[in-house]
Amino acid sequence: MNITINRREMLDTARRMASIAPADSPLEVLHGVLLEADADSGKLALTATNVELSLMERLSCTVAESGTFAIDAQLLTDMMEKLPEDTAEIIHPEGSAVVTLESGYASYSIPIWPRSSFPKPEIPFPEDTVKVSGIPDMAKRTVFAVSTENDKPLMRCVNLMFTPQGLQAAGSDGNCIVTARGDTQSVGNINLLIPASSLAKLARIVGNGDELRVGTTGKSIVFFKENFLFSARLMAGNYINTSQLLTAIQNGFTVLTDILDLKSALSSVLCVGAEGKVSLTFDGSALTFYCQGGEASAKAPVEVIPLTGNPQGEYWYSAKKLMACLRSLSGNVTLGVSQNGMLTLNTQDAFYVQSAMRPPAENTAPAKAA
Repeated sequence: MNITINRREMLDTARRMASIAPADSPLEVLHGVLLEADADSGKLALTATNVELSLMERLSCTVAESGTFAIDAQLLTDMMEKLPEDTAEIIHPEGSAVVTLESGYASYSIPIWPRSSFPKPEIPFPEDTVKVSGIPDMAKRTVFAVSTENDKPLMRCVNLMFTPQGLQAAGSDGNCIVTARGDTQSVGNINLLIPASSLAKLARIVGNGDELRVGTTGKSIVFFKENFLFSARLMAGNYINTSQLLTAIQNGFTVLTDILDLKSALSSVLCVGAEGKVSLTFDGSALTFYCQGGEASAKAPVEVIPLTGNPQGEYWYSAKKLMACLRSLSGNVTLGVSQNGMLTLNTQDAFYVQSAMRPPAENTAPAKAA
C-alpha cells in the first residue's frame, strides 16, 4: 500500500474507529482497524469491530499502490494527531510486517496484522432494505428510558418497530415507557431489539439529515450509505407489548403546557430534591413542582390549560427520569395523570409514561440532649 491522504479527515475517522475497537479485548487483532486501499476507486476503507459492533468508512485519497493490513486503532489515532502537515503518507511494502506513516519531518514505523485475521461485517441485499433518517432524534427520545441493570438484557435494548406506517421505537426500564415516531419511509412488518448503547453510538456518528439504508444479516442490523456502514448485533427475545400497555392507560385528567416551562420549573427545584423524587401538585390551571430535602424545600409553579377532567391532586415521580424525558422533547405537550397516578406526556414525536412513586419519608429531627 502507498497512499496520500488528508490528515484531518483520517484523524477524525481514526477516532471513530478507536471508539469501536475494544482496547481491553483478549483478541489482540480486535484492538485494530483494518485499512484497505483501492487504486481503481481512489478510496481507503477503514473497518473496526468489537464483535457486537462494526463500523466501516471510506475516504478519498491518492492511491499509488493498493494494499491492505490491520493496525492498532488507538496508536493510529495518536500518530495522526501528532503528524505536522495537512497530508500524510501511508507506505506498506507488500509482504512487510511494518507500515510507515510520514508527514513533513515526522515519520513512524510500526508493526501490523495481516488482513486474514480481521473479521469483517456482512452487507444485506439492497432489495431487502428500507430508507431511514433522523436516527439521532429517535435515539435521544428513547435511549434514556432503558434499564441500566445487567440482569435485564432485553430492558437494556430499544425496540425498533418497522410498521406499515413507518418506524417506531420504544424503550422501558419497567417503571417508565417511552415510544417515539421515526421515519415514515421505514415501512415493514418486523420488530428488532438493538442494544441502547449501540443505537446511541450510531446517533453520535450520523446526523438527522443523513439518509441511510437499513436491513438485517442474520443476527445483526446494518445501517449503511455510500462510504459508510454500521452494524450492530441484535438481541433475541420477546419485548413487552408497549402499544398494548399504552392503549390501556386512561387519564383521569389532562392539561396542555410547554416542555420548556416544565423543564425550567423542574430544574429550579432539583437542588433540594429528596431521594430523587419530585412532587407535581395540580389545582385547576396551576401546576406546582415541589422537592424537599433535609434542610430545605423548593417550589416552582407552571401555568397550564386544563383539557379534560378536573386537574387536582399531588403525585410523586422520579425526578431523574422525568428530567431526562423533558430534555429529549420540545414544543407543546399534553400532560395527563391516570386514575392510578401514572404520568403521561404526549407530544407530536413521542409518548412517555412514568409510574407514580411513594412520597419521600418524612425526616424527623433528633431530640436535643438535656
